[in-house]
Amino acid sequence: MEKHEMIEEHDLVAVGVSGGADSLCLLFVLLEYRKRVPFELVVVHVNHGIRQEAVMDADFVKKICRRENIPFFLKEVNVSKLAQKEHLSEEEAGRKVRYSAFEEALELYKKKETAIEIGNCKIAVAHHQKDVAETVLFHMFRGTGIYGMSGILPVNGNIIRPLLSCSRKEIEEYLTLKKQSWCIDYTNDEDAYTRNKIRHHILRYADEEINEKATEHVAGAALQLTSLREYLEGEVEKMSNEVARLEKEEILIDL
Repeated sequence: MEKHEMIEEHDLVAVGVSGGADSLCLLFVLLEYRKRVPFELVVVHVNHGIRQEAVMDADFVKKICRRENIPFFLKEVNVSKLAQKEHLSEEEAGRKVRYSAFEEALELYKKKETAIEIGNCKIAVAHHQKDVAETVLFHMFRGTGIYGMSGILPVNGNIIRPLLSCSRKEIEEYLTLKKQSWCIDYTNDEDAYTRNKIRHHILRYADEEINEKATEHVAGAALQLTSLREYLEGEVEKMSNEVARLEKEEILIDL
């Protein structure tokens, strides 16, 4: 978080908390970080209308928010119907709903807390090491270059991902140490999505049969490529400022 300057004083951070281990870990990491850097925090929970246990998950997260004295924002949408209506996959529709919920929560909080000084608005999501490795392989199988192989960016606009370098094992150990239970979404064990197939079959096989740190190594390579990508973008911007200029609707390059 400090390396990428993810959060500064007085920022407003909306954190997505499903009740699963990853998002709960993220929440408690942010609460710990708030002891160092003062910032505002609001929890966003989305009920996708797919699982029967979803109402219990929402109650579970709400109780934790009440205990920790954090604002709780609930969004309930039938993602399956939305996907059919807008001709999207359920995965795409779910993502659209989640980021819409983040923006709603941030706007609502800003209106309510007018007396509090608020800096930048951030969205914190709980992607971790395995998500990075899975994304890299997904992009490689479809065909990609440096951009796709850099996986998931730690900071992308106002979206921050503090757990990118953490393994799932570390996440569960952290919650166990805090004596904090978590919800289990059994749909994550299904192979309905391509990413799940990569996670359950390819990455699991690589970790168990090739190298126990296979996932960690793929994710590490992606982070190195992210650094390379950032360097190249910086060099391109520096060079373009030296040799190119915008006039009306044309870009002129000094040969």
